Amino acid sequence: MAGQEPGHYVVSPALDGAPAVVFVPGLGGRTAFVDRWNAPGWEPVIHRAIWSEPMRAVPIDERGAALAAVIARSGATDVVLAGHSMGGLVCLEAARHLEERLRGAVLMCQYPPHRTPLSPLAELPDRALAEEIEAPPHIRETAALPEYARLWRAEYRLLNRYLEADPRPTLKAPIIAVGATGDASSWNAECLDDWSRYTTAYLTVHMIGGGHDVVERLPPETLRAWAGELRG
Repeated sequence: MAGQEPGHYVVSPALDGAPAVVFVPGLGGRTAFVDRWNAPGWEPVIHRAIWSEPMRAVPIDERGAALAAVIARSGATDVVLAGHSMGGLVCLEAARHLEERLRGAVLMCQYPPHRTPLSPLAELPDRALAEEIEAPPHIRETAALPEYARLWRAEYRLLNRYLEADPRPTLKAPIIAVGATGDASSWNAECLDDWSRYTTAYLTVHMIGGGHDVVERLPPETLRAWAGELRG
């Protein structure tokens, strides 16, 4: 639509210029579990970044630039980005713009771009696609499923376009790559080791038990420990 404002990330709680850990979800944008990470007594707070237009597919590099812009406008420094699945790729793209603000990135359940195969999911019919990505029942059974499926296909096509693109960002900050032993997108530690190509600092690889949704059961202290590792 003419005059439509570009999409952007909404970060909650709002950034205030203090050191921050910002979590970016993958396809579907589920972040309810962040409330558990931020239960009373847990510090520092984990900020969540939610795309402002969840029913519109936007290229990964554009999302990364938009996230970096929000962080830069806030004045936040000493930033750790944490991304799950496709959200890890958004973090990678955001990181290229943050320069000295960035202390590191935690990339969960995502192989590096050059080791990630193109996804065939964009070609699946609606219900099969919903089942493959483990969409919740209230979405699988809704009359709006075709609209959700249209969005998911668009997201996977943009993902494939991104995976075919070059060159890649090279960060000056360290990366922690987290794989899940039961996850097709991250079970191979040798593939995760190739995240070393994306940083001039250091790479650490952690393997944990679980599947692609392991982030939803991650203990509150775990992400904070990884952020502390990156900050030294």
